[in-house]
Amino acid sequence: MQLVARLAGSLLRSAARPGQPRRGVISGPPEQPLGPGESVVGFLAMFVACLGPAAWVLAHLEEYKKRE
Repeated sequence: MQLVARLAGSLLRSAARPGQPRRGVISGPPEQPLGPGESVVGFLAMFVACLGPAAWVLAHLEEYKKRE
């Protein structure tokens, strides 16, 4: 029981300790906005990643039905 209390105390102590804020995360508008070509490539990549597997299954549905 003391082991659990000691472990919980050490975890909580490290989480409650104030420290330096992380650097590298910058909020605000981008310094160089994306162009239309980069936007199209990004949208196409997301489209293929999300809907590609579903389209593959639907295109091969008859083959999946034939298997027993």
